[in-house]
Amino acid sequence: MVALRGHRLSLLLALVPLQVLAAPVPPGAVERLLEHGACPGCDLRRAALTEAHLIGADLRQVDLREADLRGANLEGADLSGAQLSGADLRGATLTNADLTGVDLRRADLRDSVVINAFSPDVQTQGIRYAGADLTGSDLIIGGDH
Repeated sequence: MVALRGHRLSLLLALVPLQVLAAPVPPGAVERLLEHGACPGCDLRRAALTEAHLIGADLRQVDLREADLRGANLEGADLSGAQLSGADLRGATLTNADLTGVDLRRADLRDSVVINAFSPDVQTQGIRYAGADLTGSDLIIGGDH
């Protein structure tokens, strides 16, 4: 019976991360961002921000892992230290954005516009960028870790 209890405990512990992964975006976080143009440090994992107008937004240290940012306008946004791994940025505009230390691993930047983005120490392993305009940006050759 002791072995069975230990086995059940392992099963319960194995299920906890799945529940955490399925957690929705905290209430009000997206609205706060859209209304105020700022949400530094917010947890916006898997947020739906398709075609959002976030010009000059303060998104420092924000967690946007696996977020849907297709067609979003992030021109001049401060995304320094942001987590964007697995994010869908197809067709997004990141012109003149600050991407310092951003995690873009496995992000989809196909057909996006990333002109003159400041991107030291950016992590880019596995990104997709076919058709993207990277003029003046060092995004692809920049700081892979």
